Amino acid sequence: MKMSVADYLSQLTSDQVVTEEVEKTAAQSQQKTVLTTAINFMIEQLDTGHLGQYKMNIKMKKGDPVSFRLETNLINVPMDEAERLDVKLLDKEIEYPVNLYLVMESEDINKTGLRIDELANETDQGGKITDLVTKTQEWIAEHLADIMEARA
Repeated sequence: MKMSVADYLSQLTSDQVVTEEVEKTAAQSQQKTVLTTAINFMIEQLDTGHLGQYKMNIKMKKGDPVSFRLETNLINVPMDEAERLDVKLLDKEIEYPVNLYLVMESEDINKTGLRIDELANETDQGGKITDLVTKTQEWIAEHLADIMEARA
C-alpha cells in the first residue's frame, strides 16, 4: 500500500485508523500465537487499504506497564507524533510505501522513553508471517530484558 503524507494525516485526523488493544503479561507478549494474531491483524488492515495500530499493554512484575504497538506509518515516527511528517521530512504529494513498525514506550527503555524500528517494508509485508513473528518476538524479548535490567 502507498499513501501520500496528506492522505496519511487525513486518515489519522478523521479517526480512520483500525485499532485493537489487548493486555498481556511479559511472558504472554512474546508467545508466537499472540504475536501471530497481532501481525495478522496489521497485515489485514494493510491488505484492505487501512492504517492500523495494534496496542499491547504489557504488565510487568516490577514497575509500570510497558506500551508495545505495531503501527503503520511512512517513516519511523509513532502515529501519535504524525505531525512530524511535515515537508521537511517528506514531500506531501508523493506517495510513499506504508511500512509496519514496532514501537515500545517505557521510561526505562532508554533516555527518550521510546524505541521504534521497522518490522516490515512494503515488500516484507507479503512474506512469511512466521518470519515477522520471529523478528517481533526477538525484538520484544530484547527490549523487555533491557527494561527489566533497568528496573532491577
